[in-house]
Amino acid sequence: MTDTITNSNSVNVTAKAAVDAVKQNKADQSSAIKPALTEAVTKAIDSTVELSGTLKAELAIAEYDAKKVADIRLALEGGNYPLDDKKIAESYIPLEKLL
Repeated sequence: MTDTITNSNSVNVTAKAAVDAVKQNKADQSSAIKPALTEAVTKAIDSTVELSGTLKAELAIAEYDAKKVADIRLALEGGNYPLDDKKIAESYIPLEKLL
């Protein structure tokens, strides 16, 4: 789960700390922390994501124009892509209202 305030993934952070502790053998056999570390590592390893049938169908029919993307990328890299400063600024207004 991602924390919307800090944009951090607390499960991954906890799992990473647990994996690091297990790798470094810092977790003592008699420690009360070891079961929690083992559980966090197990959850991190066993985590899977399965897409719904609806999402799979939408992804299958999604269109992607590789040439258009390549053209935009080249224009951006070359500094030739037209940016509308006013439109960019106006797109921030709804975001500002949320704050």
